[in-house]
Amino acid sequence: MKKLLILIISLVLVITLAACSPKETVTPVEPTPAPVEEPVEEPIEEPEPEEPAEEPLQEQTEDVTLYFGNNEYILTGDEKYEFMLTEVQTLTYGDITIEEAVVRALIAGPTDTDKLSTGFPETIVLNSVEVLEGIAYVDFSSEGLYGGSMQESYVISQTVESLTSLDSVDKVQFLIDGKEAESLMGHIDIRNPFEGVN
Repeated sequence: MKKLLILIISLVLVITLAACSPKETVTPVEPTPAPVEEPVEEPIEEPEPEEPAEEPLQEQTEDVTLYFGNNEYILTGDEKYEFMLTEVQTLTYGDITIEEAVVRALIAGPTDTDKLSTGFPETIVLNSVEVLEGIAYVDFSSEGLYGGSMQESYVISQTVESLTSLDSVDKVQFLIDGKEAESLMGHIDIRNPFEGVN
């Protein structure tokens, strides 16, 4: 009986001691806040500046006096006929100068083909016409540039008289492939600028 009593007392002591021992305090751990992702600002794409649209060159028209060969003189060689006659044409231009338009109209020929004709061969190629300080520089390609003395005389005379009838031109200098040359077709000296007669 004593053993049982000692056993019971021992149990009570153990329970009492267990109840009286200090408890470990547990510090609550605060939850770590999740990192806030700030929205990434995408760079604002600025629209590329629009290039100003090229304005189309305005077409212009002008009445000009063009010189062409007199068919009666060409057919007969009779000096009682004038070497050249005039024809007024209305030229439309815009992407080229009026001076270049004049030379191209001479190459194309007259409207009145019964009385007039052009001395320009069909093979002739005009590179450009530029005016600087009153001198029109008329540049022909060397390819297709051939003909007799009368034909060369007409090409020069028609060009010089027609261009110098414009206010912008006092003299005409002929070039071949952009360079000064001795002659267009081998007959007339073109090293110096020509002045109009009329």
